[in-house]
Amino acid sequence: MKPFQQIFPGAQAPVMTLEVAHKSGRIPQGRYTFLECFCTRPACDCRRVVFLVVDGQMRHRAQMHLSLDDEGPFSGPHLDPVSYQAPYADELLDFCVHSLNSRPDWFERLQRHYGEVRELVDGRPYRGKPFPLPGQLFFRAMPSPDLESSLRESLKHDGRLCGSRVRPDAGKALNGIERLLELSLQTGEDASVAVTLALREELHRHLLVNPAACEELAALLAGFSEDPDEAPERAAALRLLRHTLDFYTVEAQGGSPGARQQMQRLQRALLSRVFHDDAPAALQHDVIAVFARARVPLMPELERMVSGGTFPQEVGEPFLPGVMKRFAASGLVSPFDGADEMLGLFALSDAEMLPGLVWEMLSADTPLLRDVAALFLYNGDTELSRGVARMLAAVEGGSITPETLSRLIVTRNWFDDPVRGCIDEAIGNARKARVACAHMPAPAEVSVLAGPLDGAGNQLFYAVAPDAGGHAGCTLSLQEGAGVAECTLTRLSSETERDAFIAAARNRGCSIDSSLAYLDLRIAHALALGNEQGRAPGHWLVRLAEILGCNRWKAAPLDAGRELEAMLEEIAENTPLLLEPAEQIASLEESGEWCRYRALFGGWKEEGSAVTRVIVGTNPGSIGNVTAVIERLCDQLLEQKRQTLVDRLVLQALWLKSSPQAPIAWQRMYHVAQAMADPSTALKEIPLAVSVAKQTFKAYQARIASRVVAEGEPA
Repeated sequence: MKPFQQIFPGAQAPVMTLEVAHKSGRIPQGRYTFLECFCTRPACDCRRVVFLVVDGQMRHRAQMHLSLDDEGPFSGPHLDPVSYQAPYADELLDFCVHSLNSRPDWFERLQRHYGEVRELVDGRPYRGKPFPLPGQLFFRAMPSPDLESSLRESLKHDGRLCGSRVRPDAGKALNGIERLLELSLQTGEDASVAVTLALREELHRHLLVNPAACEELAALLAGFSEDPDEAPERAAALRLLRHTLDFYTVEAQGGSPGARQQMQRLQRALLSRVFHDDAPAALQHDVIAVFARARVPLMPELERMVSGGTFPQEVGEPFLPGVMKRFAASGLVSPFDGADEMLGLFALSDAEMLPGLVWEMLSADTPLLRDVAALFLYNGDTELSRGVARMLAAVEGGSITPETLSRLIVTRNWFDDPVRGCIDEAIGNARKARVACAHMPAPAEVSVLAGPLDGAGNQLFYAVAPDAGGHAGCTLSLQEGAGVAECTLTRLSSETERDAFIAAARNRGCSIDSSLAYLDLRIAHALALGNEQGRAPGHWLVRLAEILGCNRWKAAPLDAGRELEAMLEEIAENTPLLLEPAEQIASLEESGEWCRYRALFGGWKEEGSAVTRVIVGTNPGSIGNVTAVIERLCDQLLEQKRQTLVDRLVLQALWLKSSPQAPIAWQRMYHVAQAMADPSTALKEIPLAVSVAKQTFKAYQARIASRVVAEGEPA
């Protein structure tokens, strides 16, 4: 299946688009284009079209199938169960159905394009049976066809699948590699070229969208015995292995990113499953024979086997028992500590092994290992985090422990749509398997301390809460533009240790008593920033949520305008006199002296090449005039960062509002933030902005003086 514009590069054919001005249902705001794709196999008359739906950044969001005859089990429109589908793909499908019914001209164009493609591919005018008239059909969204009817239909049409997709039968848990094995088994070794190619395409799609397919295939092979009755299934699985090796070889030669890593991942999975788990010797020899014929770059262990050297028994200790032995030796019983142990282990070795081993751990007999593996969902490595999300959706629901199920439910709203969709699928699978959700503790009495935002917009929090007969002390660092930078927990066994932790927090960076509500708000902002960067917040934040009994955290970006409106309403209701013009003027005047609170505003200065350009670009006749430089910094440098300054001031005001020990009245900070948010007010008229510009200029002068001194010293 190829897009029409790719088949006819010069064509200016219109495309169907969906414009979403504001979020509609689950569909985010944006433009969605339905690219029409057609079969280009010679002499094929499948009379089908595939819609590839992409957003404004050309990112794949859905894939749908439609028969131009509205006949048979594949008539559609239906979603492709093999390809990636965004969580809102079913709503895009509804739009497709509505457009087909309300826009007969679109369906007529699809029929015409199909004929043009057939004429180009077959070299003669299309002579298929007449299409139904566009107005004669009424379309409705349909489920994808099941495995059996899909296979029968594909073989009936001369063995051509022609872009059709199949999904697991509702009565039998066939998915992924198992489904492909069933297809390969039913078509047999001597299948026609068309069927073989179609099955390879199905395998390739699965490998592209499911990085854990390597572990699936290795686990499938390891499950076979020497029973002669299993010989056909074993042969079909070995064919899948051969095709998989061919696929990764071609992808690697073509420069596809990640293909070599996936080849290594497959080999490691086979070493672990087939050559470490007492698999039958005949199967081991068969796998070695496949590698010998494939002529692919091999890991040293497999290379020795293929060349006739040492055999599997000398490969080494199985991974999972080794990990459990390591955990037992250190007395480790917490999955959070276990995840740290695993990260430390792979920081010193081949990190590419980690995804494959996570899959193994998710399928292990030991609940602790499964819990540790699930925590890699919260890893800062975006690719690993999303891979684990897909693994959790693919693993048997019954293997998800009650503790992991509780964590998935609590944290699902921390993630963006693709990851959240996988988490919801994993939760659904666990529910179907009747996994009971672990008890969530009641919200604890929490002591929260928070520091101000520094000059880079970063903020530190400290929290102490009861935990397992003692207390846990948490240090949380939030970073502007990135989200949760660090979260660490310390066991506080006595009241003395608890008091010492709080005292140390108070002495660091003007940390003052705050509230759990403010901590919740800032974590919501941090989760949203992490989503923008594609970064998960780290597994220790999950543990903090458990200790605090927080199941309400949800990624939500800061809306400075809304927060200012809420503060205005509160002042108007409780202390309306503070809204008098005299109070506003007093707040602005006072803000010019806030830099004296060095812990609060002493670091609010700008640095970098932009500062140098603005200062050096000042009129030479005015360079000695500090006032001119300060005004230029306000007008040209700080003005570009105005919204950032507004956001920081709003967060500072909320920080002050959350504390009974606020060094500045939060209403004062509100007035300054409101002035900063008003574009009609020049920054040079806001004393706090002038103060920031002065600190910026002083820092620049200090750097220049330091450089002059350094250059003047003898070498």
